[in-house]
Amino acid sequence: MVAALLLILPPAPRDRVAATIRGNLIGPLAMLQTRALQTGRALATQDSLQQANDSVVIRAQRLDAVEAENAQLRDLLGLGRALQWGFVPAEALNDRGDGAEHTLLLSAGATQGVQRLGAVVSAAGLVGLVQTVDARTSVAIVWPHPDFRVSATTADGSAVGIVTAHEGEGADRWLLELHGVPYRSSISIGTPVVSSGLGGVFPRGILIGTVVRVLRAETTGWSRSYLLRPAVRPSELQSVMVLVPERNAEGVESVWRARVEALERRVRAAGDSLAARAAADSAARADSATAADTSQRVDSTTTSTASVAPTPSARRRP
Repeated sequence: MVAALLLILPPAPRDRVAATIRGNLIGPLAMLQTRALQTGRALATQDSLQQANDSVVIRAQRLDAVEAENAQLRDLLGLGRALQWGFVPAEALNDRGDGAEHTLLLSAGATQGVQRLGAVVSAAGLVGLVQTVDARTSVAIVWPHPDFRVSATTADGSAVGIVTAHEGEGADRWLLELHGVPYRSSISIGTPVVSSGLGGVFPRGILIGTVVRVLRAETTGWSRSYLLRPAVRPSELQSVMVLVPERNAEGVESVWRARVEALERRVRAAGDSLAARAAADSAARADSATAADTSQRVDSTTTSTASVAPTPSARRRP
């Protein structure tokens, strides 16, 4: 109808009406359409950017996981070269069933040479021991298990005891306890603790962990107990080695020796630093005491001189 009216109007009025319609109706509608198209394109671009970002994040996470797994495999190859013989490599399948934090499902069994009570180790140290063996798989209990026990000693043999899981709360739940250390044997923080070889299950020299602190509540008149930071986190393992009994008899002290010696050097360096700081504090206290003593002597001498000095009347006496 509007178009019909425009057709019968004279040219000048018709142009004015058309301009008004374009400015007040068609123009805003065209602008709304343009903005809708731009908004749609922006949302589509944002979605593609988000997808690309998510893809990059996922790839980065996968790359970190692959790099960590490759690092473990390199460490495991190094462990194999150090052991040379008497071990069975196995993949840690990380079963998530009941008791998963206490056990580890291994991809090797009796067919590959795994035997019950075989020590399970990684390049970092002791993991646990084999509890049950099937034809092609086996189950190992790891150090958080309540039944885990290992006879232990400090690397220099100055202190011995039994290592068990620590029944603590929070972060302390993932620590170990060293029990039965003779009271006369004091262990410094950071000292590495290794398997002692007693009992025949674990050969001597496998790194278990490092001393965190003494357990005050567990200290008696005859023995001390210490908290240990484990050398291995079972939940992060991808691959392990299972030692055979013949390898236990041969001994493995040289395998983890470099790692243990590095930890011992760190403890000695910390001790030297503390000794140097204590010596500096002692020297500072001695200097302060000497300065205070000198000042006191000066004050005493001044007072004595003032007390024996002649008065003016005495100096004028013939």
